[in-house]
Amino acid sequence: MTGIRKRISIGFLSIVVLLFFSGLVSLFELNHMSVDIDAILSSNRKGIELTEGMLDAIRSHDRAVIRYAVLHDTSYADSCRVRYKSFADKISQARAETSASADGLFDELDASATRLDSIVEQLFESGSVEQGIMADTLRAVEFDGRQWYDNEYLPVYNTTSNQILDVLTHAQNSLSPRAERLSRNAYRAVTPVFISLVVMIVILLMFYYFIMIYAVKPIVEMNRSLGDWMRYKLPFSVKSECRDEMAELRDKIESVTNNVKMTK
Repeated sequence: MTGIRKRISIGFLSIVVLLFFSGLVSLFELNHMSVDIDAILSSNRKGIELTEGMLDAIRSHDRAVIRYAVLHDTSYADSCRVRYKSFADKISQARAETSASADGLFDELDASATRLDSIVEQLFESGSVEQGIMADTLRAVEFDGRQWYDNEYLPVYNTTSNQILDVLTHAQNSLSPRAERLSRNAYRAVTPVFISLVVMIVILLMFYYFIMIYAVKPIVEMNRSLGDWMRYKLPFSVKSECRDEMAELRDKIESVTNNVKMTK
């Protein structure tokens, strides 16, 4: 395979190889992007679920405390302990499933949760609610559960709730490096395709130039010159630069026309 056929074959094979490898690189980067997206979504979903679990647990504990301390329903004493145990378990579960970088936040959360439990246990040990109920029966001064709730319990409860949200915020912020890497992977996935597109445009322009100059133009001139020779007996002449098979074809046509002249 020589000449024009070789050049055209090499050109088209170059385009095929370029598309093949650029496609492989893009698929590789897109696969990385898919993994990163799944990891980000999974981490985000897990963080939200863990936070919701802790918030639901502490709110459930809060409702039990209100029933016991404010509404003086002593049957909720055991419920307060059970729901605090559930809250503590949710914190332990969230700590186990969160990166070690959040250990400081969980230490603060544990301390606040312990303080919350300690306040309620002190209320149990003091027996103020039961005494308040008895005093109310005797028309004496009743234990003010609402004041205790507002002054003792609620500030620690709010602090604990805010610390749970801090854990969620930390989990969300930890996704930023992954999001940045995802952005870089997106550029890397698009770059090979863009480069391949530019290179293919250049190759196609070169093909256009090559085919027009070294194939189409010589063929047009040979056809015109051969027609003039056949109609008007003008000498066969091609001024365009001819190479390879085109030069051979021009020489053969010249040879045929010259032999016809000599025969006559």
